[in-house]
Formats: sequence, C-alpha cells, structure tokens
Amino acid sequence: MSEQLFKSGFSNLDHEQNAVPLKTQGRIPYWLNGTLFRNGPAKFSANENLGWHTHWFDGLAMLHKFSFCEGNVIYSNRYLRSNAYYSTLEKGQFNTGFGSKGGTRIKYANNTNINVAILDDRFMALSETPGIIEFNPVNLETVDVFNFDDSLGGQLTTAHPHYDLQTGRYINFTTEFGRKHAYNLYSVAPHSRKRDLIASVRTDRPAYMHSFANTENYVIITEFPLVIDPRDLANEQKTLIENFTWKPDHGTLFRVVRKSDGIILKTFEAEAFFSFHHVNAFEINGGLVLDICALEDAKTINHLQVSNLKGKTGEPIFVQLRRYTVKFDSRNVSYEVISPASIDLPRINYGRYSGKSYRYAYGISTNKDHYENYPNQLAKADLQRGTTTIWRQDGCYPGEPIFVQRPNSSDEDDGVVLSVVLDGRNSHSFLLVLDAQTFEELGRADVTHHIPFGFHGIFTGEQYM
Repeated sequence: MSEQLFKSGFSNLDHEQNAVPLKTQGRIPYWLNGTLFRNGPAKFSANENLGWHTHWFDGLAMLHKFSFCEGNVIYSNRYLRSNAYYSTLEKGQFNTGFGSKGGTRIKYANNTNINVAILDDRFMALSETPGIIEFNPVNLETVDVFNFDDSLGGQLTTAHPHYDLQTGRYINFTTEFGRKHAYNLYSVAPHSRKRDLIASVRTDRPAYMHSFANTENYVIITEFPLVIDPRDLANEQKTLIENFTWKPDHGTLFRVVRKSDGIILKTFEAEAFFSFHHVNAFEINGGLVLDICALEDAKTINHLQVSNLKGKTGEPIFVQLRRYTVKFDSRNVSYEVISPASIDLPRINYGRYSGKSYRYAYGISTNKDHYENYPNQLAKADLQRGTTTIWRQDGCYPGEPIFVQRPNSSDEDDGVVLSVVLDGRNSHSFLLVLDAQTFEELGRADVTHHIPFGFHGIFTGEQYM
C-alpha cells in the first residue's frame, strides 16, 4: 500500500484524558468486566519541526486504560512522569535510550514504556533497565520508582517477567556486568518485594535478550549471538543497542535452570537466530519444547528506527513461529516452523497454559501479499492442526492481541481477544473485540484520537474506573 496509512501510529499524542466513555459498535460481551492496561511510546520528537530521530523503543512512555462494565468501555491515558519525560518537555532533550541517535544520555531516565506487571500487589511499568516505575491503576498517575528489598545486582533486565502458576511467584533475571558476567535469575513471592536468587548463570558473552521461557520446573534463558563487551558502555556516543555485535559463529545457547534448586542442567546449542519474544514452553518426556517468534538475524532492530518505519517500504521482514525441541540427552537443538503466518507480539491463554502444553497462540502479523512496514493483520495459530486464522481490515493496524477467558469456561480458546487498532484512513484508534474461537469481530469501542503503536499490556478482572 503506497499510502502507508500507518504513519500516524508513530506521531505524538500530546493530550491526556480521564474516564471518557467510548462509543461502541456491535456487541461488547456483558461478561467482559475488568480493565485492560496498555503501555507504549507516545512522543517521538520534542519538537515536530525538528524531524523524527527516535528509535521506536525510545518514545516517551504513555499508559492507556480501557475499563469494561456491562458492555460499556471507559478510556483513560496518561504519560508516565519519568526523568526522561521531564527532560524532554523542559529541556527538549530526548534520551539516547535503547537506540535513539543524536539524543542525550539522561541519568536514571526510567522511560519504562514496554510492559505492565503486578508486583507486591502494585502496578508497575517496565522496560529493560532495572528502574521499575509504580503507577496508580485508578488515575494512571506516576507513584515513584519501585525499589526491591534486596541488593541483587544487574544493569539490564527483561520486560517480560513470568508468573509461576503453581506458586504465584514473579520470575525474571538481571544481566550483571563485572569481572565475571552473570544472569541473576530470581523469583519474588506474592505480597513481597524481596528477590530470592534462584541461580547465577555465568556467561563470557552477555547477550541482548528481551524475554525468556518458563515451564513448570525449569527456566530457559535463550542466549542469542547478539553480544556485548561491557567496556563499550563507557562510550557515550553510542546508544545501548549499538554496543551489541551480531556474532553468528557463536550460535544460540539454551541455558536450562531447574527452579527447585538452581541447578544449571546443561547448555544446549542451536544455529544462530534472533528473537524478541518467546511464546510459550512446556516439558515433554526427556526434554523441553520452546515456541519462539524467530528471525534469521538482528537486522530488524535498526529497521525499527522511526525514520525507517515511516519511510518507503523496505525489504519485507517476516517473523517465523518456530518450535525448538530440547532433548536432555543431546546438546543440539532442532526446530520446525509451526505456522505459515508471520507472527509476533504473541499471547496465549496465559492464566491456564503458561509453561504447559497448549494449542492456540495469537499475535500481530504481516500479510505477505500486502506487505507494509507495520503489521496489518491479527493471526490465531492452531498449533495442533497447523492452521492459522486471520482478522484483517484494509487500512487498519492492530496491536498486541490479549486473550481474556470467559468465566467458568473450560475450552482453551473460549473467550475474547482484545487489540488496540489504528484506523489509518480515519486517523483514530479503536479497541477491537474478537470472538477468540471464531476470530470474528464482536464489537469495537472508538477512541476519538489516534493511539501511537504500543507494545504490551495486561488484563485484570478488577475494575479500575
């Protein structure tokens, strides 16, 4: 599509709203009661006249909230008041952050614009730096930096923690640079802010990793060959990701840790590939299965500069949904492609099937016959049948699809899928509600303005009006 109607998804959203009722079309299920929280960048330039220079991952964080009550939807949005936010608005300086060229390195920027999580019964905005920001779920106001009650070290982390379905524990890891580099894998008990170390996994080649895998008994850290010499971090002329180098000869390592005692079982090896997102993982007799949204290399990171995304359509980037099989009696890991569609920002029925054998995955997708620089359809992959169901509307660009289970249901896909969609033709966004089983539209709630393309979020059954 030559018009590239998705461009407004990378433009600033300057106004904030509180508790605005949305006009709905179709039917929003009456059983759908709760709150959808979304996180993502919403300001890409301090001054529109200066041009666009920011990496997508570095736009200033904005929280969005959709509250559901008996078929009605109420919307709120608010910028996160971080050091990065105040520096940009008061001084016109953007943080170099993840990959923004020409910016300024802001100390403790805490531009946590990637995900939302609940920790110690509090709502948190997350990114890949250790500074977590707490916010109020009712009015979305920024509370403060959340401090853990321990001294665990680390300069990087992931924005995709897991929740152990058996214990309710929050699981994540930090990457610590030092004389001996390590991934510090930890868990946090419910109603606590103390990180309990599970294992310290030594590495001589710290890698960039956006997510990891979790099963009932194991955590798997997938170490891609996008690696860093931590001494390079002293160079203030480089962005964070520019310090990482693609080393395909290193291959990809799967480091498997047993949660019960922190024993590192073994390191398994596969050919070089890159990924932002694990989908799910589960245990099989004598091994593990990991489903991953995979890319051949890490070139896509630079493609995500806003100037590239808003430029002319470039070389197509398709993300393969791969199933990697780890066998404990072998060091080598093999894979198969399990969906014909390009799928990323994946979600599953997490509350019931995280770390377990499952059937369905949902994600954003790029239509191979109508390629654009931003994904233009939603996909539901049936991993048993090897089939994929698509929702697509011309000129519309969906965000991460979040599955919400219907109360008292037993089928894995009995519920709805929620996605914030940009209507590029009419320059506004809407919240799409799909029947998760048929993948057909049930209804939508129209927002009066555009919502810039975000990343991740959560749905909670509590209503925060």
